[in-house]
Amino acid sequence: MKLRNLALALVLTTPVTMQFAAAQDTKGTERKPGKEATDPVCGMTIETKNAPTSDYKGKTYYFCSVEDKKEFDKAPASYIKVDKKDTTKK
Repeated sequence: MKLRNLALALVLTTPVTMQFAAAQDTKGTERKPGKEATDPVCGMTIETKNAPTSDYKGKTYYFCSVEDKKEFDKAPASYIKVDKKDTTKK
């Protein structure tokens, strides 16, 4: 009978203990979202932290895959959107 009561007590207190432990995590160990960018080849939104990169005309571009980076590197100008203000002659 004592073993049964002990097992029941463990089952009933485990969820409370788990909730209490989760509530105590105030040290910021939760994963914070990183900076995001849009892959210029496929348009996918990606985190920049570990993404492959290429620099073109002083700007860093981020990619979801090495394949997209290689595609961009072949002809970067074809993947860059040009601002209208950059194309006007003064």
